[in-house]
Amino acid sequence: MSNDKETEIIDKLKKSIFEGDVDKAPEVTQEALNAGITAERLREKAISEGIAELEGMLYGNLKVWGNPYLFMGMEAARRCLQVLEPRLKPHKPLGIVVLGTPQGDVHDIGGKMVAIALTAAGFEVVYLGRDVPLTLFIHKVREKAASILAISSYQTSGFTRIEKILELLEVANMRDRVKVMVGGTTVSGRFARKYGLLYANTASGAVRLAKECIGGK
Repeated sequence: MSNDKETEIIDKLKKSIFEGDVDKAPEVTQEALNAGITAERLREKAISEGIAELEGMLYGNLKVWGNPYLFMGMEAARRCLQVLEPRLKPHKPLGIVVLGTPQGDVHDIGGKMVAIALTAAGFEVVYLGRDVPLTLFIHKVREKAASILAISSYQTSGFTRIEKILELLEVANMRDRVKVMVGGTTVSGRFARKYGLLYANTASGAVRLAKECIGGK
């Protein structure tokens, strides 16, 4: 396949993600696979880069808030990943990330979007969901030997829960070996800096930070 043809198909797939076309996106993904583009290249060049470009178009460098165009674009990306999954070659993930929203908080849309973006970038994501018992974060980080713990918080009451998770990491002698990333509507860079945490205000920003944590670009 010529480079021009490959670029054309990848751009077509990105467009379906930008438009949040949840039916067309997986169809174009299959079309791309049939044309001989590898699942790995589609995941990187179309889906991962497409998510970052979509967020950039909608928000620039501003903090992401609820937006139906972003929700639909992420759902389109998720369905693309479902098509690619059986075709992806066994590989060592870039890193392992445990991700969830702490107990008492039942919001999970943002966390799900971050999980999709990290998966598209080649990370193994252990997604715990919402209303997660604090000790479960510690258990899963230990069990999976995760290098990154990502905590999503949508309520100011979540601040004390994040502090408690950090205390539990200290007690488990794991605070120095795991990077902790935070985000969510109520979390700010100022809060993160106070506790020496990483902070991302977009899903693609979380990907950039995660890559920095494992020494990638």
